[in-house]
Amino acid sequence: MKVFVALVAGYFVGASAGSRDYDQLLDSVRAIRDSEEFHDFLAALRSHASATLRELADMLERTGAEGLQATDLVDRVKALAVRG
Repeated sequence: MKVFVALVAGYFVGASAGSRDYDQLLDSVRAIRDSEEFHDFLAALRSHASATLRELADMLERTGAEGLQATDLVDRVKALAVRG
């Protein structure tokens, strides 16, 4: 219900702002998307996600040798969290 109210409010605010303000918003979003800082942020985010997934894979590899029988990745991660 909250999402619906937010969508309706956004629609009315956007409709009252007019197309000029909407175009300014799109130009701002494009400027952010094309900025070097945003590309650096994405590179850092990818690097962090990659390192985190590598660590998780190593943990799963180590615990697999200890007799963790779950074959589903989600089940293995849940088992690790419980063992924690």
